Amino acid sequence: YVADYTSGLAVIDISDPTNPGIPVYEPTTGYAWGVYVSGDYAYVADGASGLAVIDISNPTNPGIPVYEDTTGAALGVYVSGDYAYVADYTSGLAVIDISDPTNPGIPVYEPTTMFAYDVYVSGDYAYVADTNSGLAVIDISDPTNPGPPVYEDTTESAIGVYVSGDYAYVADLGSGLAVIDISDPTNPGIPVYEPTTGSARDVFVSGDYAYVADYTSGLAVIDISDPTNPGIPVYQDTTGYAWGVYVSGDYAYVADHTSGLAVIQVREIIDRWNPVITDAPSNLPVEFGYTGQSLSWTATDANPNTYTIKLEGTGIVTGPTAWTSGVAIIYNIPDGFAVGIYVYTINFTDTEGNYVTNNIAFTVEDTTSPVISDAPTDLTVEYGYTGQSLSWTATDANPSTYTIELEGTGIVAGPTTWTSDIAITYDVPNGFAVGDYVYTVNFTDDRGNHVTDSVAFTVEDTTNPIITDAPTDLTVEYGYTGQSLSWTATDANPSTYTIVPEGTGTATDPTAWTSGIAITYDIPDGLAVGIYVYTINFTDTEGNYVTDSVTFTVEGDGDGAGAAISFGNYYLIFLVIGIISLAFVQRRRKL
Repeated sequence: YVADYTSGLAVIDISDPTNPGIPVYEPTTGYAWGVYVSGDYAYVADGASGLAVIDISNPTNPGIPVYEDTTGAALGVYVSGDYAYVADYTSGLAVIDISDPTNPGIPVYEPTTMFAYDVYVSGDYAYVADTNSGLAVIDISDPTNPGPPVYEDTTESAIGVYVSGDYAYVADLGSGLAVIDISDPTNPGIPVYEPTTGSARDVFVSGDYAYVADYTSGLAVIDISDPTNPGIPVYQDTTGYAWGVYVSGDYAYVADHTSGLAVIQVREIIDRWNPVITDAPSNLPVEFGYTGQSLSWTATDANPNTYTIKLEGTGIVTGPTAWTSGVAIIYNIPDGFAVGIYVYTINFTDTEGNYVTNNIAFTVEDTTSPVISDAPTDLTVEYGYTGQSLSWTATDANPSTYTIELEGTGIVAGPTTWTSDIAITYDVPNGFAVGDYVYTVNFTDDRGNHVTDSVAFTVEDTTNPIITDAPTDLTVEYGYTGQSLSWTATDANPSTYTIVPEGTGTATDPTAWTSGIAITYDIPDGLAVGIYVYTINFTDTEGNYVTDSVTFTVEGDGDGAGAAISFGNYYLIFLVIGIISLAFVQRRRKL
């Protein structure tokens, strides 16, 4: 429904907004400046003719206007309940009873200081765009007796007004859009301005946007989600001069002066902003073998559409799926990924093709060292051992290689691949000398984690030498010559031997001996008749030893010749001689 100035009321079919129908006109006697539809009637601000009421119960055939003249010039109109509120230019606000639309009542006036150009009713108050006086707020709790206006001046000329919530939005000509806090209608706040490039003539509010008919600049769309800080206008030019605006659904209907009605799909204008991701996960590192991991994003947009989640190198793993502004979406990451970096990209789109993406790196790490589940204890063996081995078992999710190192020698096995929970066995070489040998195994996985274990392999010699050949006891005749004793012993690690004659100390210095090689001791010639005991002691390098004793007896011949006379025998002989001599002397004295 268009107030078409000299043509009166124009009714246009907009059932298909992209293809408006041909206007149907109902002429008026004045100049149609503004229109408000309520029920089956269109209420036209008809300039010098005052208020024109037209039956539109059949929009294709409007009825003949019924007039109620006003003293000024009716430029704007708003219907609330049983009353039409008319911005009556020089007469201020005119209130007309329309309880019977076919017979409007006589106007009741509340003058304003300037020129009432437009009016909007909210609750108990009428808000009048009063040109150079700015916004006039009038108490209409009793429509038959409006209260005196309260003013909030604007910097230019207020000619259009719309009220939404606690704010009045004023089309203020060259100052653009003025936003005034009316939470206390008796004390309006100081205007906040958002300039426009044209000349603001009318304003309509829908949702978070104010739509301004901006004359030469066409339609200006301003974000008012924060009324105290309006956004920068987005424009859609028209071929004429945008004078009035009304929004319904996705379309703005602009009274475009000489170009007639301009229909603009405003969603395409207002939704030029990408969705905004308000909450996103951080890059997520997890340990290999993880379970139950998920990613969550929240985005906002006026017109959300769908989202997809893509895994780099794989493709889309979720979606397209519808999403709701401000509601989190959650993606459950499959269990069982191998070690590596997995990049997920979410793409939120809205119905206008705007989009926003976010990338998250999901990193599967292996920071856990292999675990040795079975290891040998330190091992002590006897010198000359054979067939000795060491065995280890380790576990890891990603086994790689192992090495075995012999201290002082270096790596003696590997690098060799290993399998989790399968034993590896190392055969110790035969023939190690007596000593301590430390083996260290090092298990690594494919992420460089490792574990080591050391085992001491000790070769001992606790076996005494063995005398394999020894002389028997030996008896010789006094005056013997060239007698000797010979022993043979065996040992893995022979060291020295000594031969000790009983009662005379060491006969030989410690002397090296060789396993299996006889050693010979030459008995000194000239030993007196008697018994001589020789004891040999073989030792090895580990302090083990074995002894053997041999008795060497020197005897006299059958005549006693050559027999050695011992000190005791000499003593007896001299004693006998002494006794005989004493007896002989005593006998001579008697004679």
